[in-house]
Amino acid sequence: MKVKIINNPSSGTQTLQKNLEIIIGRLILDNTLKEVDKVDTTIDFDYYGEVSKMKDQNYDLLIIVGGDGTVNNVINAVAKNDIDVPLLILPAGTVNDLGKYLNLPTSIEGVCSIIKNNTVKEIDLCKVNDKYFINVAASGLLADIAIKTPVKSKTAFGSFAYYAQGIKEVPKQLFETLKFKFEYDNEVLETEALLFLVLNSKSAGGFSNFAPKADITDGLFDVCIIKKSYPLNTAGVFLKIFSGEHINDPNVVYLQADNLKVDCLNKENLLIDVDGEHGGTFPATFEIKKKALKVIVGVNDKK
Repeated sequence: MKVKIINNPSSGTQTLQKNLEIIIGRLILDNTLKEVDKVDTTIDFDYYGEVSKMKDQNYDLLIIVGGDGTVNNVINAVAKNDIDVPLLILPAGTVNDLGKYLNLPTSIEGVCSIIKNNTVKEIDLCKVNDKYFINVAASGLLADIAIKTPVKSKTAFGSFAYYAQGIKEVPKQLFETLKFKFEYDNEVLETEALLFLVLNSKSAGGFSNFAPKADITDGLFDVCIIKKSYPLNTAGVFLKIFSGEHINDPNVVYLQADNLKVDCLNKENLLIDVDGEHGGTFPATFEIKKKALKVIVGVNDKK
């Protein structure tokens, strides 16, 4: 098996990255891997250029080692270069929403096993304007926390770094009124909202049930809109997210669609967060390509 590895050495707690050489060594010794091309990312890393080198090189697998942001950068490079090679995501970031949803391993034994089994699954590929994503796009209250949290803080404190950044941002954003216009399936919805998310999997922001009806292979977005309300009602909504019961709350709109347009009607240059990366501003057109991306999964992966 000929493999290319794109590794983010500064992502998360760096435990998986430190074990990467052991994993590669084991798989070479048992003849699972025949050729390995490994590259480490940097702050100004050229993802598009690096992935473009894979064209006509007969790679069998592309392994991504890093967090949601690293995965997003590689996914965009793969999609824009039309690379048709299965991907294995090794979650080494701070939150790893997609990795948790797909039950992807982080141990030496688990990683070796999933590469040997080489079970390929086709999943949906999403796009907002010119930016691809496979997990979530969001805007509004705290949606830009991943972008604002310094890399050094993520490495040192893990998920706590996000919580700390969130505490600083809540007073600035909680009383801000955002009015959005959503267009889908010949329907139009205008509402004041604190936050909305467009999800492909069930997980976002460390919550495993943000989109309890989501299926990463169904060709549908799961859209969760948290409407503007009293602070106590908003707190109640976020508590319900742990169990997935928030979608039944009167302050939440939850819908599924294969087409979506969104605009912010009262604030210019509002940022869209896409898998922890900058996703541009509004107006935004969302597209989804059913089962357009090949990924390696474990035998017990979720839908």
